[in-house]
Amino acid sequence: MALGVVVLVGVVLVAARLITDPQGQAANVEFYRSYLITSVVATVVTWIAAGRGPADARRPWRWIALGFTALLVPQLLFIAVAARQEMPPLWVVMAVLGGRVLWAVLLVAGTLKFPMRPLTGRQRTRFLADMATVLGGAFVISWYFQLGPALTESGRLGFDQLTVLSLAVGDLGMIFGVCAVLMRNGLTTWRGPLPVFLAGLVTFLAGDLLYAHAILAGPLVWATPLSLTLNVADLIMAAAAAVHLRKPDATGAEPGRVSAGVAYLPYVALLSGYTMMLVAAVREGRAYPWGGLAVGVFVMTGAVVLRQLVALRENHHLVVHDHLTGLANRISADAALAAAVRRHRQDGQESAVLLIDLDGFKTINDTRGHEAGDALLAAFAGILTATVRTSDVAARVGGDEFVVVLDRPGSAERAVAVARRILDAAADPVLINGEELPIRASIGIAMTDPDADATTVRHRADMAMYAAKRAGHGTELWQPALPGRTAAEEAFDADLAGATAAGQLRVVYQPIVDLEDGSTVGVEALVRWEHPVLGTIAPDRFIAAAERTGVIHEIGLWVLARAAEQVRAWQTETGRSLYVSVNLSPRQLDEPGLVHDVARRLGDAGLRPQDLVLELTESALVEETSAVPALTRLRGLGVRIAVDDFGTGYSSLRYLTRLPVDILKLDRCFVAELNGDPQGSAVAEAVLRLAQALHLDTVAEGIETAEQAAELSLLGYRRGQGYHYARPMSPEEALGRVKLAFTNSHGGLP
Repeated sequence: MALGVVVLVGVVLVAARLITDPQGQAANVEFYRSYLITSVVATVVTWIAAGRGPADARRPWRWIALGFTALLVPQLLFIAVAARQEMPPLWVVMAVLGGRVLWAVLLVAGTLKFPMRPLTGRQRTRFLADMATVLGGAFVISWYFQLGPALTESGRLGFDQLTVLSLAVGDLGMIFGVCAVLMRNGLTTWRGPLPVFLAGLVTFLAGDLLYAHAILAGPLVWATPLSLTLNVADLIMAAAAAVHLRKPDATGAEPGRVSAGVAYLPYVALLSGYTMMLVAAVREGRAYPWGGLAVGVFVMTGAVVLRQLVALRENHHLVVHDHLTGLANRISADAALAAAVRRHRQDGQESAVLLIDLDGFKTINDTRGHEAGDALLAAFAGILTATVRTSDVAARVGGDEFVVVLDRPGSAERAVAVARRILDAAADPVLINGEELPIRASIGIAMTDPDADATTVRHRADMAMYAAKRAGHGTELWQPALPGRTAAEEAFDADLAGATAAGQLRVVYQPIVDLEDGSTVGVEALVRWEHPVLGTIAPDRFIAAAERTGVIHEIGLWVLARAAEQVRAWQTETGRSLYVSVNLSPRQLDEPGLVHDVARRLGDAGLRPQDLVLELTESALVEETSAVPALTRLRGLGVRIAVDDFGTGYSSLRYLTRLPVDILKLDRCFVAELNGDPQGSAVAEAVLRLAQALHLDTVAEGIETAEQAAELSLLGYRRGQGYHYARPMSPEEALGRVKLAFTNSHGGLP
């Protein structure tokens, strides 16, 4: 409604001025009357705006409304006197000029009340220096066109000269207000009341220059362009207040990142000042000495400014970009997300944020070195750059964490499609230092929400990313029902990440025995976590977290190294052949250097490869068919591969014939069914016959009674393990068990 009134007044005034064209004193009176109308409109609308919206949003408009009121009162007095065709007395002139100066001061005060970024000590000093440069350039222009002629040409300070001086002082104040808002991040969007209001101030500045020129050129006749400029300026600022009335909280938005172009304002002011020196020298015909001096100073200053602009661009790039990958950094990502949230509130179109975490990056960084890790990050950055649009913002926000802000993708489904496209592009291994390394990632997706700020949207993407890690399927879209990580889960994961370095992990051993004589032929290495607060934690509680967070490879290699060293020590002490079985996580199969890492641990321990068995679950082998080359190379070293918990997964003959497998471990659930009845032993017997047909060894798990052991032996099983023989035990206890079993098998102790 208010905006419509402002537009209507503007149309009526323009039409009236185009129809009538008075001259002389009548023109002056006509101008002041039209100016009074627009001032009244601006005063009324700004006072209405001062009473609407949150307190922070109303505060600027109170000062602006006071300013228009301060100008309106002396205007009424001046028109009353001028309408009688009399020269206004001095006190009336001074009242008008004082009102004009007060108007400018109050408008500047209102401008500075708009939200702006707070300044620290150094930032404040830099801001004041930049403002001094800008005002210096403005003063040079004002001196040439306004102040200088008013003070020197007539030799006296009459009404015209005082008018020009008041205009110049007010204009410098308005320039300060406009530049302060721009340079302190007040203008974060081209929507809302602030940019409209600043446009009104700039229009006033242009009108004042025309006004001063007309006064000094004399006699003053209010030509239509000049009078319309000031009318339009009034109406633009009234329109800004009307925009505020339509959306009272628009000015309450948090200030965002300063536009790169605003940083050039001091340089523009500097060049403008020197340009005026050159123009003055040419117009005054003073080629010597001022013309040459001005040209020299202009060239030197221009060269310095050019150098500073290049440095400014370089510094700006360093501030908002990641030096390793060339992507945007956290500062740019946060600003882009905040802008996306604001756009959604304004136009209703959703944007999306993708939070990406590289799985297993820490292991690559630790085992291959930081150079390989950096190369992997750079390669993934290249994938992001090639996958997303130029209007989107791809950023590395720290470590192996990346953020992509999708600019209005159209729907959540399209955002998910972009995430999957990124994963597809990263599916092919990258060649780093002659070795192919895969890139695995988890991506959380969250859409912007007009009721949620940028921090909330980012947190939702973080929750979705961890849900994707837990689920293991790469991407997850945040939904209100999506469970987030609790503080306890975050603390648990953080403790687990440092458990190896803190010495909190230990390895226990369960003997694998010969079912005929009970001698120990091998041991299975099992890891336990001795948490300083939670106590002993079994693998079923923390292995899934280790796989989710990417520390499973580090833990797995640590267990392998300790077990290999321990078994080699037992071999040396007892003189017996003994093997160790170590569990291998499906996540470790994706590690490009797995074969190298296993061979290195075996070499460091002095353990023969044939004395190591790596166990994988049946489902893991079926799902991770891409790991066949790695398993084949491990077998090439002499390492044997066992299928753990056989019979509980897919039990497909097809995968057994094409996967590099050496041992089948019968799951404990089938051992528990052995009761002397043929039906109870059917599965155990079938597994044994299958293994014999495929030339595979077998181990029965979960033997808890002597009867089960005897029946397995009768069926043809040669090896087994379970509580009937021994529970998992410490290295010292396991050594005693090895020695005892060895003595018994040779007719020693009963």
